[in-house]
Amino acid sequence: MKVLVVKLSSLGDIAQALPAVRRLAARTGAEIHWLVQPEYAALVGALSFVGKVLVWPRHGGWGERLAALRDLRGETYDAVLDLQGLLKSALPASLARRTGGGKTYGMPPPAAREHAWSLYRVRASLPADGRLHSADEMMAVVDAFAPPPAEGEAPLPPLEMRLPRPPQLPEEVTGPWVVLAPFSRWATKNWPPAKFAETAKRLRADWGGAFWILGGKGDAPAGERLAGTIGKGARNCCGEFSLLETCAVLKAADLLLAVDSGPLHWADALGTPAVSVYGATDPARTGPYGQLSGVVAAEGLSCRPCHKRTCGNASSPLACLQHVTPQAVAAVAAKAL
Repeated sequence: MKVLVVKLSSLGDIAQALPAVRRLAARTGAEIHWLVQPEYAALVGALSFVGKVLVWPRHGGWGERLAALRDLRGETYDAVLDLQGLLKSALPASLARRTGGGKTYGMPPPAAREHAWSLYRVRASLPADGRLHSADEMMAVVDAFAPPPAEGEAPLPPLEMRLPRPPQLPEEVTGPWVVLAPFSRWATKNWPPAKFAETAKRLRADWGGAFWILGGKGDAPAGERLAGTIGKGARNCCGEFSLLETCAVLKAADLLLAVDSGPLHWADALGTPAVSVYGATDPARTGPYGQLSGVVAAEGLSCRPCHKRTCGNASSPLACLQHVTPQAVAAVAAKAL
């Protein structure tokens, strides 16, 4: 049996798809192919249960797109599962070749948007109120194709990935290796750097350790300022690592402190203890699937979760982030350590 999984992006969403795809592989024993955007191909290719990676460019010329279509049409699948639920994923899912009984599976509206649901032969059953973690929505698509056995299932083993050797800490460092991922593309997710710095200082006072700051190349200036504020043991690594190298660092670390971002969900998938601050987004919907107890969020605010990139609270801008204290985050982090 050969099954195509379509999950094109993003970094964190791909990580949250892993429990569902791993269950798919365990239940069916199928050869799993994964269609993904080119920037994530190496990451998906490092997963031990993925037999083949196909790329589907979101941007690029017609030559690149036609080459991707030829590769996609060069395989034949017993089932195609779209775990993205957007038009950009439903279109290539519908273009994949299927065996005579092969069907395309996906989510119903409103979980599937942009009329993507109209391209699925089978739609998963989801609660009408929509109150389901995104990882469970993807699991429902897997359930629609390969229902769980009546006798139950064993827990999934630790995730296996082919990762490069992680960098080594300097010999003089004593204490835990703490990684900070303080950056996202949403201002309403980003806990203030000063609060990250104070949290790191509190942990250093009790535990010592090293504090490495992850982010993209564009985050490097902010990462350098944050490292300077933390002081001893801090290192700005923004823009230094590939995605695979980032995962190697996350797997080797003792703790991750993060906002709702890709590194958070990959640390969770890799089994690294993670403490996260949530502002505009809802951890019940997009929290780290295996570590919701590590989420710290402001309580009693009627405006959160708003799921908006810009804050609409004129009387108290970004209250959802400002109300989360370093003391609270450091206390949760100490328990994790």
